[in-house]
Amino acid sequence: MPKQFVRSSLLLCVLALAAQAAFACKPGIEHRKLSQADVQNIQKNKVNTGKEMWRLEAPQVAAREAPALDAGYKGAPEKAPVKFVKGDDRTQVFQYKASDGRTLELTLKKPEWLLPYAGIYKMEMWVVTDVKTTCGK
Repeated sequence: MPKQFVRSSLLLCVLALAAQAAFACKPGIEHRKLSQADVQNIQKNKVNTGKEMWRLEAPQVAAREAPALDAGYKGAPEKAPVKFVKGDDRTQVFQYKASDGRTLELTLKKPEWLLPYAGIYKMEMWVVTDVKTTCGK
């Protein structure tokens, strides 16, 4: 075999392994660091003014967040297939199956410190606080 062919084959193998490693699933939990000032501004300038009322519905917040974490999702963000797992009026958990086989579990909360900016509980927006990634098909 010519040396050039062997070198090219080795290079392709190394690149393929590097690409696979780059896209390998990393299980774990990402705890979102929420900027109170940013969340308060969204509440006051987007939700309270009626511009982003979808933030009042936990399923819609989860549906819009999931595609941002899944490069393979091709549909409309607000229609991402999220499944309700558990929750109450303060915390809700949704699950999303990513196109690459990962399962994402999104935890959403209504922060208590946001209530003074919303005025009433019903107008308080949901925010994603945690994203748990599980690997596998």
